[in-house]
Amino acid sequence: MSDNPIIDYKHKNVFHGGNFHGDYVALEMDKLKTAITKLSMLCERQINFLFNDKLNNKLTPFINSGTLGLNLGMQGVQFTATSTTAENQTLCFPMYVHSIPSNNDNQDIVSMGTNAAQITQKVIFNTYEIISIEFLSVLQAIDYLKLKNTISKCSLDYYSKLRELVPAFEKDTIKYKDQQKIITCLKECI
Repeated sequence: MSDNPIIDYKHKNVFHGGNFHGDYVALEMDKLKTAITKLSMLCERQINFLFNDKLNNKLTPFINSGTLGLNLGMQGVQFTATSTTAENQTLCFPMYVHSIPSNNDNQDIVSMGTNAAQITQKVIFNTYEIISIEFLSVLQAIDYLKLKNTISKCSLDYYSKLRELVPAFEKDTIKYKDQQKIITCLKECI
């Protein structure tokens, strides 16, 4: 037995290999959550571009296919994308350099590797939320601009698959169920 076994949750295995300090886990998880957060930031900015008619000069505000002033289009989900991206940025504090001595100072430098891994998992889940909003937005943009017949075959295949799950809309609807369908599809495609 060792202080820090490696736990393979997927295959339900625990490996004891003398992993006496979880520094390597903390460092790699901190790097991963930072990279994934940067991805979420990029997606959120792309969403903003699609929603801001003053920037894209092609789409209605919030890709609203309904009646402007009466319908919100995708406006509500932008708040989710923005706040979730901000949460990711907050979660990026590196656990690798955060140590609290433990065990009567027997363990005076604690790696916090497990904490880093759990926080990284949260950042990944958050980013799936943001990406699902971006996919919903792109689908709406394709329909609004009537570009379905001009996109590549590969893009059309994804478009068709996602549109089977999430139909186009004009009137305001709750989007979290649509987001979950897209997240499930993305996880299955990877």
